[in-house]
Amino acid sequence: MKGQVELELKTLVSRQKFEKLAAHYQPLTFVRQTNTYFVTGDPDHYAFRIRERLGEKLFTLKQHRDGQVIEYEKPFSGNFFDDPEIRQTLADFGITPPYQLLGSLTTDRAVHYDGLAELCFDINSYNGITDYEIEYEVKKDHDHEKAFRQILDRENVSYQKSWGSKYKRCLKTKNQY
Repeated sequence: MKGQVELELKTLVSRQKFEKLAAHYQPLTFVRQTNTYFVTGDPDHYAFRIRERLGEKLFTLKQHRDGQVIEYEKPFSGNFFDDPEIRQTLADFGITPPYQLLGSLTTDRAVHYDGLAELCFDINSYNGITDYEIEYEVKKDHDHEKAFRQILDRENVSYQKSWGSKYKRCLKTKNQY
């Protein structure tokens, strides 16, 4: 399985700012997706997720390397552990069974594509918490930070990097509720 560099910016916002920003990109259609996170032993080591969206499943493993995030993804059907390529990728990273279910997070996501990036409006629910996140997922090379800041400026939102990925927020709050 080949990895690709993930390049995205994201920030948590209040519900009110979320709704005001989303109003600039109407009509938006929200689609529900569920991320289920698995670990083996140390949850700060490697974790992987299974995303289910519109009846499809996607395996994702992220590796932090040299200040970048390398993402390995593969659609599959059935159980992920029955897919030989997924099993091989996990083995390549030393991730072996048993796999421990860490938790799940449900996102209602709407996407606006501007030709350079996907602007994602995410309503995330996990462990009794709901948060609102704006993501800017770069698809073509450009000054993505400037573009994202201009989007946020429309409603006087200052860009502050989210304190953690969806996975980390789910993990940190797992035992609080």
